[in-house]
Amino acid sequence: MLYEKDFVAGANALLADNFSPGETSVTARAVVQPEKTDLEMPASIWIFMFAAYAIFFGGLIAATAHDNGTIFVIIISILYALMYFGCASVLFNQNRPEQPSLFSRGLGSLATYTGPMDKGAVVGQVLTIPACFAVFGVTMAIFRAIIF
Repeated sequence: MLYEKDFVAGANALLADNFSPGETSVTARAVVQPEKTDLEMPASIWIFMFAAYAIFFGGLIAATAHDNGTIFVIIISILYALMYFGCASVLFNQNRPEQPSLFSRGLGSLATYTGPMDKGAVVGQVLTIPACFAVFGVTMAIFRAIIF
């Protein structure tokens, strides 16, 4: 069975192994490169994405929101979408980058794991699903108007 003195002895041994003889604390270590927190997307992509989701939810409301239960479910869906983007926005704003990336300023390509991507490729990958949602929402509203 391990006792508290064993934990303290283990921690002291771990500290002795990881620090050089002159070091006394973690702050004596060299500063590491902070993680990159820039989202790297230009404002135009974000505006299009939010507009596409607004069109989708508008079409959904126009097509299906004709009783209290459906309205309630749509409101819950809208709140989930707001929570999804809102939490990401709050977390991003905790450590904003000092300056926008070259890609978001239109001066370079987006560096990805598989290689650099130009703005057209990024727009195609990021905005395909929101654009399809918007088309679906408009189509549902048109069908509702034609059928009923």
